[in-house]
Amino acid sequence: MAHNDLRDFIRTLEKNKELKRIPFEVDTRLEISAFADRSVKTGGPALLFEKPRLADGSISRIPVLINSFASMRRMELALEVDSVSEVAKRISEYLEMRMPEDLLGKLKMLPKLAEMG
Repeated sequence: MAHNDLRDFIRTLEKNKELKRIPFEVDTRLEISAFADRSVKTGGPALLFEKPRLADGSISRIPVLINSFASMRRMELALEVDSVSEVAKRISEYLEMRMPEDLLGKLKMLPKLAEMG
């Protein structure tokens, strides 16, 4: 697994300058989506809203992470690969796998099966 949990992934984003923390109150109904839209359209970072304001006016204790996978770079960080095409290639290889007929072929397939697991 690439990351232990979401906090671990957030640390990775921060370390790679792919995250912007928003420390002030932001309305969850209108403002968060506007910030997120603008960030994506300008190639900006993922956003972590630390004080989301709920419909009743209260501040949630749960932050909101948005746009965390909205760029190829962030997808590569999430999957811990140099290129997303590496993952696509591995998936294609799995889809094209054929069951070997002899024992030697089956033994050679073990590393692939372990990687799949």
